Amino acid sequence: MSALPFLAGTAGNLAGGYLSDRLVKRLGLKNGRRILGSVSLAVSAILLVAMSQAQGKFAIAILAALGFGVADLMLPSAWAVCLDVGGAYAGAVSGFMNTAGQLGGFVCSVLYGYVVQATGSYNFPLAIVASMVLISAILFGRIDASQPLLEEATVLSTEARLA
Repeated sequence: MSALPFLAGTAGNLAGGYLSDRLVKRLGLKNGRRILGSVSLAVSAILLVAMSQAQGKFAIAILAALGFGVADLMLPSAWAVCLDVGGAYAGAVSGFMNTAGQLGGFVCSVLYGYVVQATGSYNFPLAIVASMVLISAILFGRIDASQPLLEEATVLSTEARLA
């Protein structure tokens, strides 16, 4: 059962790459990336809340697996956005995104333990995490992958492809 979330995450990553490409072809770069990322994060937030209300280890394990799978569905879109907006600087954009994510994960993990210790409940900090994931869904919906961060990034990226 403990491997189930990671297996679902793997499936989510694979399916997310496929869906992201399909949505971009069908809806364009801006909406294709936005929709998958926002919907995946919003559904993941709902699953976190459901997990906090679930009774029994089996139900919690299934909801955790679904949450991981759905959250990881958006990861290919997130990395693709770095390439889309970064152009020639995609490595720097990817590195910044990864650093920010790792820092957030570290801080969240530490604070989670302190909040559990202070409240005696796992549900309250889980609600905080679900709220943060929902805010992430809203923010992801504001990303426009068709707009480069720097105009020169597009020029350099185009020149590199032509060389």
